[in-house]
Amino acid sequence: MSHLLEVKNLGKTYRPRKAWPWSQKSVAIEPISFHIDAGETLAVMGETGSGKSTLAKIIAGVDNPSSGELWLNGQKLHNQHYQQRCNNIRMIFQDSENSLNTHLTLRKQLEEPLKFNTDLTAQERNEKVDIALRRVGMLTEHGEFYPHMLSSGQKQRVCIARAIILEPQIVVADEALVGLDPSVRAQIINLMLDLQQDMGISYILVTHSPQIVKHIADKILILYRGKMIVFDKTDIVLSDDQQPYVHQLLHDHLNKQIKFKSDKAKKIAD
Repeated sequence: MSHLLEVKNLGKTYRPRKAWPWSQKSVAIEPISFHIDAGETLAVMGETGSGKSTLAKIIAGVDNPSSGELWLNGQKLHNQHYQQRCNNIRMIFQDSENSLNTHLTLRKQLEEPLKFNTDLTAQERNEKVDIALRRVGMLTEHGEFYPHMLSSGQKQRVCIARAIILEPQIVVADEALVGLDPSVRAQIINLMLDLQQDMGISYILVTHSPQIVKHIADKILILYRGKMIVFDKTDIVLSDDQQPYVHQLLHDHLNKQIKFKSDKAKKIAD
């Protein structure tokens, strides 16, 4: 049985811009292999600098690997074949504020992927934009709005609409929920789950939050200094029978949040 996405010995190294040709390269990701199936959510976790965002960008085609291969539905993904990647794998960035063009209406921004990757007529593109807006819980009239007219939650909905408008098989979300208020974050998570059920999308979710992972991820991949130290089903990874670093990453985070809340309540009481 073939998997939806297979990552085979994928690695990434960088050479500092001002370095000499013989200078040692910096390793962002050591060769790793894993897979994801249709309709699954894979959470990618790790401390800052572990290689999470680098991995997300390589899968989405924003960056190229130094080694290894990506296979989608049994076909190799080539770095230069942008349309193949764009039609099947889309990305939601962390900062919805800066990922939207302040000078263009939402309709024009949502129409761009359709212009570059399809042969649809202008009327057909408009219809696709309307469908995408409704899918993310917005009105078709919002298409004439500019980003500054929206709340942070609405901007993230537009970014999701842009990601799904080509009906991709995989959506890569790089810390897409981190800047949202808890109530808005819950709404966006529910929206993503609804879209997954309706469209059969697979998610690759880069996150620091064990709470989010616990509720929506089928599998967890943990990176440590560019090395993959864990790749398994969520319930297995979240069990207590884990190596110290994994336990600290998953459980100390929760304890810190509980302590912060209690300290905050104490400060308010004082």
